[in-house]
Amino acid sequence: MKHLLTLLILLSSFTVFSQGSILNRVKQKIKDKAEQRAEQKIDEGIDKGLDETEKGIEGKKEKKTITEEPVEKQKTEPVAAAKTDFQSYSRFDFVPGENIMYTEDFSQDVIGEFPLKWATNNRGEAVTIKGQPNKWMRMFIGEFVSPEINTLPENFTVEFDMLLSFTNPEEQGFGSAFPKFELQLLQLSPGTESARLYAQGGNEISKVAMMIQPAFEDRTSIYIQSYHDQSMYFEGGNKDLTKFSENYRKPFHVAMWVQKQRLRLWINGDKVYDVPQAISPQAVFNHIGFWTADNSEEENIGVYVSNIKVAQGTPDMRSKLITEGKLVTHGILFGVASDKIRPESAGVLKGLATVLKENPGVAIKIVGHTDSDGDDAKNLDLSKRRAAAVKQALVKDFGVEESRMQTDGFGETKPLNANTTKEGKAQNRRVEFIKL
Repeated sequence: MKHLLTLLILLSSFTVFSQGSILNRVKQKIKDKAEQRAEQKIDEGIDKGLDETEKGIEGKKEKKTITEEPVEKQKTEPVAAAKTDFQSYSRFDFVPGENIMYTEDFSQDVIGEFPLKWATNNRGEAVTIKGQPNKWMRMFIGEFVSPEINTLPENFTVEFDMLLSFTNPEEQGFGSAFPKFELQLLQLSPGTESARLYAQGGNEISKVAMMIQPAFEDRTSIYIQSYHDQSMYFEGGNKDLTKFSENYRKPFHVAMWVQKQRLRLWINGDKVYDVPQAISPQAVFNHIGFWTADNSEEENIGVYVSNIKVAQGTPDMRSKLITEGKLVTHGILFGVASDKIRPESAGVLKGLATVLKENPGVAIKIVGHTDSDGDDAKNLDLSKRRAAAVKQALVKDFGVEESRMQTDGFGETKPLNANTTKEGKAQNRRVEFIKL
């Protein structure tokens, strides 16, 4: 039952053509070739710029000679900020959970080796990608399952970045297609062996699977299914992702928000799903997973994931700021060693701006904090610059009066948790809003 419907769809995409004359097949192939040349002309200018990015992906063995920058330099060297374009995230209302339960950026893993804490039934490897911070896990064909996460509550969020870079199937010959991939929320039996057993064909207790079939132009589609005790609980029909092809060969952000049976999914700034009863009420998730499938050579497939974050609870911004006098958020994200705000921070900034506009007599202080990685003085400066960048965004992009806001930063001097784990460091990297 685990992948029954998925495999049926996959097999159907590669079914041999029904009987017909050789002439008809020749005509069809000529037509396909003509379409291919037309698309190649349209994409010629785009591909020129993308070639360098594609060359930078270090999934293949011969491309692992590019070295990473030293961690200390990545963490501390100032990077000039550029204005963030929030326009494409104007309807993005995702707000991440306030208590971080699990993070993964594969920083502890050896380049070229499979991440130690994950499970698979095939192979994968930790890689670096030219022009992108952090390490990534490259996933080949098969199942990939996270280590066990403490039992997730009824209200939690999941975020991660993905990158797709695969050979154009029309260049590989007749019958090829883009690789499918699946995003999964999993409830497996407790224990360290559960992920390995599931990856090798074992059964889940509960599962939500979101299958994406990439395609050219506006033909990408997604569908969602959920299961409990080997029975289907929910099935949604195919939905078109008309903008998805814009994400090829560059990172895109995925966000999920679970509230009991309700499931919401965003890809970059677009809300894809908001299903009130997508999840079985008996489901108690404790893993996330990915699944990929294709008939191409594995070396032609590049499906990458990084910057995974799972958090519980969602703050009531109004209550935290107006009633309690302090709002702490980990949902305002910045570039590495930079004060440039990432666009997926729009949901938090928009929510805060709404609270401030509804309470015009309230003034606030914005305070930045970092983890302990890198130089103390540089972290202090970075925290101050990030607080100032948040103020600037609230003024210029969200219409809050500048006179109502002050800024400050404390670097790594006021941690919430010990800086001994990735989760602790992620909790310490934060922005606070204090009512004056």
